[in-house]
Amino acid sequence: MAKVAFLDVGEKNEVMEAIRFEVEVGPDQVIHVPEGVKLPPGLAEVMVTPKVHGDAGDDIVSVTREWLLKMAAEAEQDSTPLPADLAENHDFYAHGKPRE
Repeated sequence: MAKVAFLDVGEKNEVMEAIRFEVEVGPDQVIHVPEGVKLPPGLAEVMVTPKVHGDAGDDIVSVTREWLLKMAAEAEQDSTPLPADLAENHDFYAHGKPRE
């Protein structure tokens, strides 16, 4: 899948095309650009995001849901006691303002 989006980059607000595509990274750790995808010469920033397979699907909602469920499970394991008045006095605990 190759998608093209436009991003504002640089101090001059130049417009540059951002190209997104899926690849399989092999054991040699080399990323091969798919046929038909043309990349401009020069420096580029690369961000690798593992693709979720299976029931979770590959859409952003499913990926986010899986991440949130994982974070919730980790939070349940944390036994750090919280103050009983945390909701009422959030500003006190977060910002040091006087208690209500």
